[in-house]
Amino acid sequence: MKQKTRPNKSGTSVSMNENFKKSTVEMLLLHILQDGKKYVYEIMLEISRESDGVYQVATLYPAIYRLTGFGYIKEAGVEVSPDNRTRRYYAITTSGRKYLEELKSQYRRLCRSVDKILASGKHM
Repeated sequence: MKQKTRPNKSGTSVSMNENFKKSTVEMLLLHILQDGKKYVYEIMLEISRESDGVYQVATLYPAIYRLTGFGYIKEAGVEVSPDNRTRRYYAITTSGRKYLEELKSQYRRLCRSVDKILASGKHM
């Protein structure tokens, strides 16, 4: 049986975009949860809305599982929606708030450094 291959995105701006999302999704998820408990689809919609649709993710579950495993978020209730879907809510923990501040600090530091290199006028 022939195995399906994924198109090679390496060396394209699509690859950079996907890698950027992978490295920032936890920070954005924690940031959104500062406002209170939310369910996964609600978080995804908020990230998309606040980025004017530029930042969209297919799923947050890998990040949810990682953050839960480290104790940065916790399950904060389960409800059944009017259309009979189970909604599992998550909330940020105290250690998650601390981790978020560390992530934001590191993110800003890296962005400043990249901007400095790109603005230097060297290598043109």
